[in-house]
Amino acid sequence: MRTALLASTLMVVAAMAWAGDEPSAPEQKAPQQKTEAAADTAAKQAEQARAADDTKTASAVAPQEDDQVPFKPPAGYRPKRINGEQVWCAKQVVLGSRFAKDDCRNEAELREMIRNKESMRTDMDQRLKTCTSKAGCSWN
Repeated sequence: MRTALLASTLMVVAAMAWAGDEPSAPEQKAPQQKTEAAADTAAKQAEQARAADDTKTASAVAPQEDDQVPFKPPAGYRPKRINGEQVWCAKQVVLGSRFAKDDCRNEAELREMIRNKESMRTDMDQRLKTCTSKAGCSWN
């Protein structure tokens, strides 16, 4: 990626220098200054691209924290403030009762619940992928 960016920048600079007419002797300093400025700009852009690539690779190697991602509660949960703490509540139907119960959780509890659901889903998908026949599967 860096080499492609640097190569394309150098090709553009070379094309601009080649396309221009040959100036007379007094005007010759101005294009040299322009090409030097363009080379400096290309070097700065290449350095910025290298720094961006380094940050991308560092973020790809280190797992991202869930705290950095903006929180989006699961469907059915509504924001509510209880005792000055921000929580999200959902109505839960209680078997044998006519009244619904509020299930309120804070952000950390909801993130943990989402992680558990995702891990259960991936486990089930993995079992389904490896288990093609009923004879070889055990669903404990």
